[in-house]
Amino acid sequence: MNCTNCSKSTLIRKGKRGLHQRFQCKTCGKYQQSSYCTRRYNEGDDKRITLLNAEGVGIRSMSRILEYSVSTILRRILYLRSKITKPIYCETNQVYELDEVCTYIGKNKPSNYCWIAYAINRKTHQVMDITFGSRSSANLGKVVSTLKSLNPSKIITDRLSAYPNLIHPIVHDTRRYSNNRIERCNLTLRTHLKRLTRHTLCFSKSQKMLEACVLLYLDYKYWKIKM
Repeated sequence: MNCTNCSKSTLIRKGKRGLHQRFQCKTCGKYQQSSYCTRRYNEGDDKRITLLNAEGVGIRSMSRILEYSVSTILRRILYLRSKITKPIYCETNQVYELDEVCTYIGKNKPSNYCWIAYAINRKTHQVMDITFGSRSSANLGKVVSTLKSLNPSKIITDRLSAYPNLIHPIVHDTRRYSNNRIERCNLTLRTHLKRLTRHTLCFSKSQKMLEACVLLYLDYKYWKIKM
């Protein structure tokens, strides 16, 4: 058996991983095994991971379906998220709706709240911008600033107290039922992404993974079509 790194036959036995014998190359120092429990990742499965994520399949379910380890799936999702770029919109005089979706990080407790604030074009339903974290003025202001840069004719929100000062002097609509379209998008997000479903145990363990899975979903459903 030759080393897979330097192709030299200078391998020695060096412990075990489960029932599998490990070897170390005396030349390059790399560790390897004669056989592995999981197969090496194929980059052709990136599309399958994106599709499964968009259909609400969890991390461990992806691991079972694609026959990769859980850590491999996690690393690949974070890698795919790093390749996502938000589209640049060149539009003016549009009507936008802005709302927040509540979820949890780690456990189902109020102290673990995490808010997903995003805005859509009322006519095209395209997601204009998104942010994660608290419902503070600083966090919500990131999305509002993106909308203001497009010179909108109106911004529709709920009656959260932080919005009036952020949106002024743009026309601000808080009438009941005026934000029905983004409320429908909220339901779609919860339906398609298991980690956002109400009354579930499938919460994200970290905000980093929550952002990665949501952005991967938006890129697949909205942004690639727009670009």
